[in-house]
Amino acid sequence: MSRYSIPVKENTRDRLRAFSNRNLLDRQSYDEAVNELLDQVEFATAEELNAEYRPVERGRI
Repeated sequence: MSRYSIPVKENTRDRLRAFSNRNLLDRQSYDEAVNELLDQVEFATAEELNAEYRPVERGRI
């Protein structure tokens, strides 16, 4: 867990501490751990984000 002071309520701090104790990096890479977290909160995939926010093509305005 980070040693920086972050202003959160006690219950939130306890949940963060319990979550960090899962030691996600013991069994996978940092990249895999971050993607596992993003999957758990059902964050959009890169493909979904690109489809949603694709750049405006020249001449289509």
